[in-house]
Amino acid sequence: KRWMGTENKRTGSVAELAVAAKLTSLDYNVSIPFGDTAYDIIAEKDGRLIRIQVKTATLSRHGSYRCSLTHGSKHKERYTDKACDAIVLFAPYSEDYADIPDNGFYVIPIDELMRRKAYHAVLFPSGRGRGNRRICIWEEYRDGWESL
Repeated sequence: KRWMGTENKRTGSVAELAVAAKLTSLDYNVSIPFGDTAYDIIAEKDGRLIRIQVKTATLSRHGSYRCSLTHGSKHKERYTDKACDAIVLFAPYSEDYADIPDNGFYVIPIDELMRRKAYHAVLFPSGRGRGNRRICIWEEYRDGWESL
């Protein structure tokens, strides 16, 4: 098995910890699974367990953030409800924009992601898009923690 590079693994760990901290602040109990699972975090609230896959968006040279919505190294596959219950896209806006204090958390229920059939997401802070698109198509999921 090929392991991801140290920098990629560190970036993923930072995103997972940021999501775990946010969930904890929203009164969820958070667990990190050991072993090879299709999800990164288990969130529990009121006795309900939610399997969450965390994906990190990276800044492109065009000023937008790109995030893969697939898994697998040779054959890219979309996530399904067999793998997880929700995907949280993490965009580290505060690291790249001095005037934006908050990072982007896009909480997408897996059934919504399956309906969209997307392989990747392009994100940007509200109002910072290019051309005619000033708000990204994923904005409706930003801070959508209530959908969990």
